[in-house]
Amino acid sequence: MADHRLVVIGSGLAGLTTALEAARTATALEVLVLEKNPQVGGNSAKASSGINAVNPAGGDSPATYSDDTLQSGGGLSDSRLVERLVVRASAARASAFGASSEDALRFLEALGLDLSVVVQLGGHSVPRTHSNPSGPNVGFALVRAVETAVRQQPNVRIVTNAKVTSAAYSADGRLAVGYTLGLVATKPDSGSGGVGVAPEEVTVLCDGLVLATGGFAASREMLARYRPDVAGLPTTNGPWATGDGVALGGALGARLVQMDQVQVHPTGFVDPGDPDSGTKFLAPEKLRGCGALLLDDSGRRFVDELATRDVVTAAITAQPRHSAWLLLGAQGAARYGEGTLGFYSSKKLVTKVESAEAGAQHMGVDAAVLLQELAAHNTLADAAAAEAEAAAAAAARVGTVDQGGAHPPPRDVTGKRYFHGRVDVNAPVWVARVMPVVHYCMGGIQTRPDAAVLGQDGAPLHRVWAAGEVSGGLHGRNRLGGNSLAECAVFGRVAGRAAAAAIVSSTPVAAGQQVAL
Repeated sequence: MADHRLVVIGSGLAGLTTALEAARTATALEVLVLEKNPQVGGNSAKASSGINAVNPAGGDSPATYSDDTLQSGGGLSDSRLVERLVVRASAARASAFGASSEDALRFLEALGLDLSVVVQLGGHSVPRTHSNPSGPNVGFALVRAVETAVRQQPNVRIVTNAKVTSAAYSADGRLAVGYTLGLVATKPDSGSGGVGVAPEEVTVLCDGLVLATGGFAASREMLARYRPDVAGLPTTNGPWATGDGVALGGALGARLVQMDQVQVHPTGFVDPGDPDSGTKFLAPEKLRGCGALLLDDSGRRFVDELATRDVVTAAITAQPRHSAWLLLGAQGAARYGEGTLGFYSSKKLVTKVESAEAGAQHMGVDAAVLLQELAAHNTLADAAAAEAEAAAAAAARVGTVDQGGAHPPPRDVTGKRYFHGRVDVNAPVWVARVMPVVHYCMGGIQTRPDAAVLGQDGAPLHRVWAAGEVSGGLHGRNRLGGNSLAECAVFGRVAGRAAAAAIVSSTPVAAGQQVAL
């Protein structure tokens, strides 16, 4: 029997990564993962654009990645959390708590993942968002790889159908976690003739607790409390995203930050058969990173498709129907993956037609207007490709990596600077209707860079950590695409190592004691 126990609540990428790192760090530690759903994964398994990591081969650097994240955050991002996301800890602390986006990428690749596809998403100044070239969506692939590794650890136990209902300190300083375990068959219900069910109530004591429960973007009640202006929008979140960890952390005395910062993603697919559905499939930002264009109801572009999400959302919301058309050409489709597009097509979310002119007919716009718009776009895309090729050749001649240099001036009336491929008007195109959707909560439980949860007085709570969307302060006003999975992997590893080290240490971390990084 293990000497110590760590409880991890939630089994998305953050929770699974926490469990794996904690189990590997301390074999004398029992790690108990509690998941309220029948299966693991949560919203992480739905993620479809990719995971960010510093990409030197593409002209990236830690400073560039940090600047992009801070600029997107609009002055609200905690720079210490951004630094932890991007830059690994000093050599003196790296073995215990070190992690960064590059470390997380290597960690995932060591589990057998191929994350060789790299694209540039909105708000990024260089390509740094990694995904798999084939197979399931990237979030599902990451979750399954980490889950497989977790289940191979003899000191980890995953319990599904376990909804945590309480967390409180016990008299001896440990934590008592109460949860409802599944459904246990009882006597037949005499009123309906069916089989009645009754939950089993369980309480477990632990030496440390990690909250990795995700956000509250599927809770109409919490959205109405913190962001009533978006509470009526559809959401991309699964019904499980109800802010459980925020409530549990609050009961333990955690400080909440920036709870009004809720991200509305600009592009959720509008299902023609159910346009008013309150839950929508995400039209991933990777589509625009691969060259998809946004068009108004006249067939004209109206926004920089690779601006930050808040900017694109505002532009689409300003359209008369509060929605837009998304059009992806054959070149972009090949880069994105026609298999995934086929999945969207099977759901009738995307329509493939034989040409741009057929696309205009599908959208109900003037073909001449659309063709003129695409011709203008292709001219700029061709010029951008030629410029990139020339820059790469120049860098190769002097034996350096092109670091991007100063941003080029805007190339079109939308201010667009980055063009990723042309649209062949005589080849097939993919067309979809999209609209803004509630997607992500930037606010949540306040944490330090070592993932320790801070209390109302600013001191860390005793033996409580948090990782992933349940925590707040990293993304500020606007999260960059790809930073969600990166946050889960980086801070999950940090939380797992920090919790394991504190729990098994001969000199336990007392309430309020700082852990230097």
